Parts: sequence; C-alpha cells; structure tokens
Amino acid sequence: FGMVVGDLKKRYPIQKVILVGDRGMVSEANLDQIRELGMEYIVGVKLRKSKKAQELLSIRGPYKKVLPNLKVKSKKIDGETYVLCYNPDAEERDRASRQVVLENLQSKLDELGPSGLVKNRAYSKFLTIEKASAKIDEEKVSNDEKFDGKYAIRTNSSLTDEEAALAYKELWRVEQAFRNLKSNLELRPMYHRVESRIRGHIMVCFFALVMESFLAYKLKEIGCQTSVKDILHDVSQMKASKIRVNGEEQIVRTELQGQANLAFEALVTQAPPRVLEKNTCH
Repeated sequence: FGMVVGDLKKRYPIQKVILVGDRGMVSEANLDQIRELGMEYIVGVKLRKSKKAQELLSIRGPYKKVLPNLKVKSKKIDGETYVLCYNPDAEERDRASRQVVLENLQSKLDELGPSGLVKNRAYSKFLTIEKASAKIDEEKVSNDEKFDGKYAIRTNSSLTDEEAALAYKELWRVEQAFRNLKSNLELRPMYHRVESRIRGHIMVCFFALVMESFLAYKLKEIGCQTSVKDILHDVSQMKASKIRVNGEEQIVRTELQGQANLAFEALVTQAPPRVLEKNTCH
C-alpha cells in the first residue's frame, strides 16, 4: 500500500491529498502507513463494532445540519476526529426493515422453533436462547434502534465535520465510476493480448467515462433531471446506413429521438430543456 501511494505522489505532484476509503477497504496497518507518509485520510468506521465510534452515540446536544438528509456530530478521540453521520430518511428505512424482520421472526419461531433460526444472522441477533426455547429479546431490539440511520467516519484531516462528511458521501461517485467501467463502458471482458491494444482499450474506456461524467455535470448545470443512462439508451437507438447517391457513397443516420434529443438541444442552446409527456426532463 505504501509503495502505491508513494508512486502516486511521484507521478502527480499534488501538494495535498486526502485519501477517502470505505469501511472495509482500509486497515489500521494501512492507516499507519498513510500517517507515516504525512498524508490525511477520511475513512468509514464499522459503528456496530467500534467502541470508540460508539462513544459518539452518547454525545448530547443537537446535530449540525449539512444537507436535508445529512446531519453530523463529532468528538476528538486519540488525536482523530470521529464524526457521527445521521440520515433521517435512512432511519425510516432501517426501522421499517427491522419491523419486517421481527414479524417474520415471530412467525418462524412459531413454525420452526429456535433450531431453524439460530444460524440466520438477520434473525439471531434479536433472539434470546434459553435451553430449548427462544424468544425475541426486546433489549436487543432497543439496542439495534440506536444505530438507525447512522454511520461513522474518522479523519486526521483539518477539515470541518461538515466537509469531512460531504467528502465521504462523495465516495459513491468513485464506486459508480468503477461500476460504469465494468458494465456500461465494457472495460471487461477484454479480448486483447498485445499490450499496446490493452492500453488503448483502457484509454478509450477512460475517455468515455470522462465524457459521461462531463455530460452528467452539464445536464445538472442546465437543470435537466434526465439521467445519463436514459440519454445513452436513446442514443443507442440511432442507426447509420450507407447509401449511394449519383454514384457517390454517403452515410446517413436516423434522427436523435426522445430524451437525448431534448437534452442535447438544451445543451446547445443553454436554455431550460423542453418537457416530454412523461415529464422525465424538466
């Protein structure tokens, strides 16, 4: 890991870099190496398993609002800032999901008894086993409620709580980019064997990703709610044909239709996009 980061620092002479990583990506050993390299980081924490992070749950006082669906609290612990992030929408989803599990659990208990459920993690965490019987443990249910809509991050950076939370929230864009490379842009499977062709294939996919990201940015800038995926679908419906006119070959294509037509028309004119009947671009 240290070699990779060191190589990146040599190739890209950027003055300040903050590494952002998900909960399962960064170990304590990696964090030690990042600190030794004099770099900063923002990483996710497994809130249910980290005693340090769980100290955040006992912080009194209101959350600081960052976005309608993001509020934060923080605490300095062993030289790092731990930030508790709270999403009210996710809290509702977690509560509803648990309720479904509990209803199914009681039904399964009545039907199968404890033996058929103890190996199911979704069920067993709410159970208390006593000899040959089992019942739903209300204390465990109450404890689980404390985590509804919450996740934690830790950072050694000088960013504010709000900035750190927003930076971590943007991690999904990187993950989406990798998904696009593997699926939409068809980075894999790769059928080339010559190194130059492999490099060329990856470069073309990278340029496509940059263009897709730029298109998404421009659509947002003009207020168009249509997704890039929908536009690319409409573009894929275009057909090209080779025809001969007066003895000369020409290539003609079908017209751009649907959301793609409206979006590109708006991009050219920089005017608010017109609306189709389905109202998907407004």
